[in-house]
Amino acid sequence: MEESEKVLKPEESLQIIEKMINRTKGNLHDNSFYFLLWGWIILIGNIGQIIFSRFPNFEKPYLIWLIVIPGMIASFVYGMKQGKKTRVSSHLDRVNFLIWMSFLVSYVIVIIFMKEINYKVTPIIFLLAGNATFLTGIVIKFKPLIWGGIVFWIGVLGLFLIPAGYVEFVSPIIIILGYLIPGYLLKIQNKKNA
Repeated sequence: MEESEKVLKPEESLQIIEKMINRTKGNLHDNSFYFLLWGWIILIGNIGQIIFSRFPNFEKPYLIWLIVIPGMIASFVYGMKQGKKTRVSSHLDRVNFLIWMSFLVSYVIVIIFMKEINYKVTPIIFLLAGNATFLTGIVIKFKPLIWGGIVFWIGVLGLFLIPAGYVEFVSPIIIILGYLIPGYLLKIQNKKNA
């Protein structure tokens, strides 16, 4: 064994792992931006579609969802800037990135084939968002995100079980409790740790 190689004691190994988790938490806390951005975009899209569907002259209330395009651009630009700032990327950072990339791929597949499921995509997207939010909470050990994922899952059950006329009123509640509140708590925690 070379002199530069050092055998770590179990306590030192645990400290290194703990530092890696804390660094990942810091990186992800900085990314509360995504939870807040997408929470607000989805909330605005949802409420906007409800409002526009009430106007008889507005034939395509679903066009409000074009707001996801600026959201995608903002996410991409922010991600590029954050990527340049983050010097070290841990294994947990990559795992979390892959969690959200799997969400994105699944989301795109659902959108492409939404005609085949009679355009009833909200419960499926909320289910996928719940999975990704829950897993992110597990990865960074942040309970509000874990609870946010659970809120999405319970919300999906509600979307299937409540009468159709109430579905449009449940979705904003799911978004607020599943994305926005955990996102703001993540932002607050980041400011405390800064």
